Amino acid sequence: MEKKVNNTLNCFYYGFYVLIVAAAVLMWHLLVKTQQVAAIDKMSALGQAMQYVVIGYVIVSVAGGLFGFKKLLERNKKKGVSGEELLNKYRGLGIARICIIGIGAVLGIVAFYWLGGYTSMLWCAGISVIGLYFCKPTLRKMEIELSDNSGQTYQN
Repeated sequence: MEKKVNNTLNCFYYGFYVLIVAAAVLMWHLLVKTQQVAAIDKMSALGQAMQYVVIGYVIVSVAGGLFGFKKLLERNKKKGVSGEELLNKYRGLGIARICIIGIGAVLGIVAFYWLGGYTSMLWCAGISVIGLYFCKPTLRKMEIELSDNSGQTYQN
């Protein structure tokens, strides 16, 4: 069961990296190559609003995604959830964590191209990618996160 949960999380994890690359290629194609979409001036009201939204989302999502996952998992363990039910909750929380942080990377890439190569948005995407790296699912990490605080490892 642990390998199945790990495989599911890996699909979401690497799927977001594919989505990030696809967003970069699509935006480059639409804005640079075919010029079907016009770039937004970064100093316009819309451009500044887009910057605030992306920066705010990245700050909240990386911190909230990583810390919130830990707290919600601890809350479930304190409630006495164990076994297969805990694995199902872990899978759901892991998918949510990957999606919340990964969306920030996609937004950063899209905003980078849409704002005419504004590098601050590329930094935001980079911060989200680094946060996404800390979500990388492995069996050992799953075992550590599912263990109780006394050092006992998870046993199904």
